[in-house]
Amino acid sequence: MSVQKLYEKIKRNPKNVSFEDINTLMEAGGFVRRCSKSSHNIYTHADLHGIQDTVTIPFNRPILKRALKKFELANPDFRNE
Repeated sequence: MSVQKLYEKIKRNPKNVSFEDINTLMEAGGFVRRCSKSSHNIYTHADLHGIQDTVTIPFNRPILKRALKKFELANPDFRNE
């Protein structure tokens, strides 16, 4: 599945997203995953600064809509297609 189609799938139904899908999307969008020893993963992006530079995603559902918002901030071209 292309990154654009994956983005659209997640955008349509952000409450029913697997961790694998959100991980693929975030990494394709330039985010770097920092594994933690808990049930959450932290993603950072070099182009986002201050309070917006990280997003924490739980391994279990539901994946937070905040993750999609951060992806859109770092990759504004996806919102316009």
